[in-house]
Order: sequence, then structure tokens, then C-alpha cells
Amino acid sequence: MAGFPKTAHAGPARSIRCRAGNGCAASFRRVASLLAVLLLLSAARAFGQPAVVHHDLTVRLDPQNHSLAGKDTLTIRPAGDSFLVFSLSAGAAVDSVTAGGWKIPFSSAGGVVRVDVPQDLAGSADWSLTISYFGTFHDPVPEDPVNSEDPGYGVRGTIRNKGTFLSSGAGWYPEIPGSRPTFRLRVEGPAGYEAVAAGRPVRRETSGGETRSEWETRDPLEGLSLSAGPYRVREGSSGATRIFTYFYPETDALSEKYIQAVARYLDLYRKLFGPYPFEKFAVVENFFPTGYGFPSYTLLGSSVVRLPFILDTSLGHEVAHSWWGNGVHVDHGRGNWSEGLTTYVADYLYKERSSSEEGREYRLKILRDYSALVLLGSDFPLASFAGRDNPASSAVGYGKGAMVFHMARRLAGDEAFWKGLKDVVREKMFQEASWDDFARALGKNSGTDFAPLFRQWVDRPGAPVIALKGVRADRAGKGWRVSGKVTQEKPYYTLSVPLRLIAEDGKTDTMIKVSGKEARFAMASASRPLRLIVDPDVDLFRRLDATEIPPSVNGIRGSADLLVVAARGLPADILEASNVLLAAMGKEKIGILREEDTPPSRLAGRDVLYLGLPGGKKYLPALPRELSVSPKGFVIGGTEYGSREDSLFVVLPHPSDKDRVAALFLPLSPEAAAMAARKIPHYGKYSYLVFSEGTNRVKGTWDVTGSPTVHEFFISGTEGESPSKCRPGAPSRK
Repeated sequence: MAGFPKTAHAGPARSIRCRAGNGCAASFRRVASLLAVLLLLSAARAFGQPAVVHHDLTVRLDPQNHSLAGKDTLTIRPAGDSFLVFSLSAGAAVDSVTAGGWKIPFSSAGGVVRVDVPQDLAGSADWSLTISYFGTFHDPVPEDPVNSEDPGYGVRGTIRNKGTFLSSGAGWYPEIPGSRPTFRLRVEGPAGYEAVAAGRPVRRETSGGETRSEWETRDPLEGLSLSAGPYRVREGSSGATRIFTYFYPETDALSEKYIQAVARYLDLYRKLFGPYPFEKFAVVENFFPTGYGFPSYTLLGSSVVRLPFILDTSLGHEVAHSWWGNGVHVDHGRGNWSEGLTTYVADYLYKERSSSEEGREYRLKILRDYSALVLLGSDFPLASFAGRDNPASSAVGYGKGAMVFHMARRLAGDEAFWKGLKDVVREKMFQEASWDDFARALGKNSGTDFAPLFRQWVDRPGAPVIALKGVRADRAGKGWRVSGKVTQEKPYYTLSVPLRLIAEDGKTDTMIKVSGKEARFAMASASRPLRLIVDPDVDLFRRLDATEIPPSVNGIRGSADLLVVAARGLPADILEASNVLLAAMGKEKIGILREEDTPPSRLAGRDVLYLGLPGGKKYLPALPRELSVSPKGFVIGGTEYGSREDSLFVVLPHPSDKDRVAALFLPLSPEAAAMAARKIPHYGKYSYLVFSEGTNRVKGTWDVTGSPTVHEFFISGTEGESPSKCRPGAPSRK
């Protein structure tokens, strides 16, 4: 089998935020082990800061028994310590510790390995010791996960016939916490069981019933992760960068498309950010759903790899992380900026490059997601964002973070913005960077002080709430004078608010400076004014008014005060299948009420999710003319659905509370309920969804027809303020 040659760079793995998957007892043991390590480290570090600077590591994987045997020769930078403290999985046992061919005393318990330092080595320069150990890694893996808020499903380390995933936090090799070492890794496993890790692929071969591979990193890492499985390995290239796919036989046919897509992304990002910082990029298929980015490879679950849109969306996001997060590291003490920036230069940028309207729609989606999912009083600053663990944290870290970079780009200008990012890459590659580093780079290239912008949007929680008040249009000679106020709620922000006046002969744009409760403005128009719009292109991050947010799936996902009501007469098998929907939305702990026990008066002040069609009056609002429903079927957009494979999920205004929403889940069989339920949360921005045989057939969003940031002029002499209105309109299939 062909070998792998030559050099590469490797950086730290992106931090993985996974909740414990082995129950409270396992969580307690991990916490106790960590505390023990920290206590022992504090004693050892009274004399300095020892660290591992290099691992020469060999592991033999035994998938049949969920185990590995490891031998790690560690190069230590001593600090005059009489003993060293290593962390290692509590499921591992140390066989021996040696240095210079001599056995060294050690103790091992609860994930902590304490090694005595020989007197003749205590004061020496870097020295080596070898730890031989055996460990079992068998975290439970979700067979058919419903809720995906925990991106790792609590899996930190597992070795199976289907595949191996050992995260940097699994303790699969001994480490002194806080070290940033380099690695040389050799992996042995059954024939055909291919392994992949960060770094340069040195060799790969199969003989004697075993497959072996070797990997080398040249740049220090915060930790090393390992993936392996019965893969087919394919290779391509982009310039000097080698591109690999590690796919299961069932998906091997997709390899060429992935290699070509990675090559396109590498070409794009080299132009935007500078040279690719690694020698390879690998797309690795995982046996449970993940979307991880590690230095020089991404780990995507089988169900993810098969999705056709991943090539145009998430794949590019993970390639961009090669520069942001895996190349330039995050200074976690100042907040994780990498997800916001990567979202901006990947998911968002692809839309913007497609069309300005698609870019605007993406920005509007960010604002709607934030306003629907991040409840007032529960917000937090970007400086505190570590990683996604629920919809609200995603809306802040990914969405708000992306909008901060968008506002920075508009302030700096395109040339200075992209040059500033290149400067950060050049100056901070394989080092930690903070928001302050971006402020300095953008300021240097644009001649503008970015510190106030980042202080306001990164260090403060929340977002401004803006409205138009007192708008008038008065005759002024042959033309018109439009005046009014831009207002904001406390706490106040310092803002440059875009304002657009649309008149019969065209449009006029201006910027209004707002730093307190309100700012007055006046604009001249040669022709009759028609409409006045705040932030028409959605360039400013803000919290939307309820009238600006169409009822959507996210209105249910983000609700902190949800009632779930089962319709009178709902068959028990459909009710049981509908429980999957609650689990998928993270609402499985909410009790289900019966319609007959829940009068409409009880719905006030609560968002509502109906399972099945309620039969009583005043439970649902008047339906849009495009929608009609009955217990046996429904019609939407002129198409009738009545098969057992069909289901409808629709979100509407609350029947009695303008600040709330009401949703209806109407599956026409238990099978339809089970197939559609787990997919609904992934369509967060939509107002209505139709599924047939578990496949989405129709999706759309109700139009918003009014906003406190939009003023329509109805001229009849002198124009006074006229309120905007909002109502569900025709379906907008976006």
C-alpha cells in the first residue's frame, strides 16, 4: 500500500464542548479526577512549571475489545520538581514508567498518574521518560439521536468495530495539563482499519494482518484527537496541499466531489487569508453524527456526509477553521471569536457572493434567530462565549459574532478588512489571538480606532432596540421635508444608524448618529415620500421587535414558557410518536396537557404547541387564506395533503397574545410523526413545513408587513405619524 511522505504544520484542536454522556456518577468521577490533578499540580508547581514538549507515542487499537495499548515516550521540560503529575483516563492502567532503561516509582488512581523524578534528573535539561499503559474506551454512542444540541452527544472516547473516536479530552495518552507539545504518533490496528490524526502523514501500510500509519506535527498542539475505522482512503491535491477522504465503502463514491470541493475552498481562502497553514486536509467520516474541525482534518458523521448541501455549506466552514481556530488559536480568556468569524467568512460569505439579496437575507436570519432564541435577561457577552451548547448560545457566538465582523468590515472598508485578517494570520499563526488583536489589525489598516466598537459589541451583553417615532412629511417649497426621531431603549448604544427615504423619484440614504434615548433627523425630498426605513440592508446588529419576527419554529425552540397541549381525541400512538418532537426540541421535560383540561383562557402569556388539531374554538387564530386544516388532512398553497405519510408543522400568531406564538403539529399517522419530528428543529427560520415520508416537501415563512423601523407615508396634505402594522401575509417561500 502506498505510503505517505513529507512535512506539515499542525495546530491545536478546536475545543469541544460535550456534556457528559455516562451519567452523573461518571461526571463526578471526572470532576474529582480533575480536582486531584490540579491539587497535585499546585504542589509540584511550587518549584516551577513542568511541561511535556514532545510525545513519541505508539498505540495499538483493539476495536473488538474497545481498548488500546499505548507506549508514550515523553520529552519533559523539568522545573526542579521532585515528582510529576500526569492526567490519564480513569479507564486506563499504567504498566510501567521508565527512564534511561530504569524503572521509576509511580502511583496511578482515578485518572491521575504521579511519577517520582530521579534525583540525578531533577535539575537537568529536557529529559525523557516512557509510560506504558492499557486503557478501555467505551463511551455510549447514540444509535439514532434526536436532539443535537450537544455536538458530541457526550462521546469523548470510544473504540469500536464501526470506528474509533478519541478526543483530546478523553485521556487516551498521558499529559501534563497545560502543556503544548508536538507529536509523533504511530497507530496500529486490524487490517483495513485506517487511522487519521492531525499533522503530516509520514507513512501508511498494511501487512501481516495489520494496518499501520504514522503522523507527525511540527507545531505545538493543545491536544491531539484520533479517528479510525474501516475506511477507503482517497487522495487529491490543491497546489502543494494534499487532500484526503477517509470514507466508509458505502459513501466512497462521494470522495471525488469532496476532494474537488475542498480544493475550491482552499483556493478561495488562500486568496483571502494567505497560505494554508497545514500540509494536508482530510475529510473523515464518523460513525455517529458530528461536525468537528481539527487541525488539518474535519470529522463529519455519516448522515452529514450524505447531505447534498454540505458540500456548499458546512464543509467550507470547517476548511475555514484551518485558519481560524486551528491555525490562529483562540485566547479563551477573552471569548471564542472563531465561530463568529468562521460563520462570517464561510456560511455568510457564500450567500453574499451569490447575490446581495441572499446576503441580506442571511443577516436578517441572524437577527431573527437571536431575537427569537435569546430571551431578554438571559443574554451574555461575546467575551464570555466558549462554544455552542444550546440554540441561544449558538445565536450569540455564531450569529452575533458574525454580525460584529460584518459591522467591523463596513467601518474599515473591504480592502482594510481583508488585509487586517491577513495581518492577524501572519502575526498570530499558531499563537493565541483575542478580539483585541482584530481591533488592532483593522485599526492599523483603516486608520480608525476599533476599540470602542469591540468594547460595545463584545464586552456588553444584549443588543439595541430601535424604532422610528414622530415621523412627518411636510411641504417645503416644491419638495418635501421629512423629519422625526430614531429612538432606542435602555441600555443605550452608540450607533450609526442607516436611514433610507424612498420617494417617487428614487431613494436617499443617510446615517443618523444615536448615542442616547433619541436622535432627531430631517431629510429633504424633491418628490413625494413613500417609505422611510431604518437599516434597510440589515447591516446593524439589533434586537427585533416582535412584529418584525414572523412566527417560526425558533419561536417554539426558544420559548422558556411553553405549553404543550394534546388535542381532544388524538390517537395514543400518534401522541407517543409526537414525543420525539419534544425531545428533538429539547422540551422533553415539559408535561403534556389535554385539551379538555386546558381552556383557552389558560393560554394567555404562554407559547403553545398543539399536538393534533384542537377541536374547540379560540385555540387557534384565524388561519391565513392559503392554509386550511382538518383532523384528516390539510391544504397549503392550493395543494391538498391527506396521505398517512404526510405531516404539517405550522407556527402562527398566538390567538390572544401578540408577543407569543402558537404552533400546530399535525401528523396523519404515527409513522409520519416519527419521521418528521426529529427534522423539524433544523428548519428554525420557517413558519410552516410539510413532510411526506419524512422528506420536506414544502417550507415557507409568513410575510411581515410592518415594523417600528418602517414608516409608510399616506400623504393627504400634511403627514403625521401613522403606525405600522404587522399581520401574517402570503407565504414567502424562502
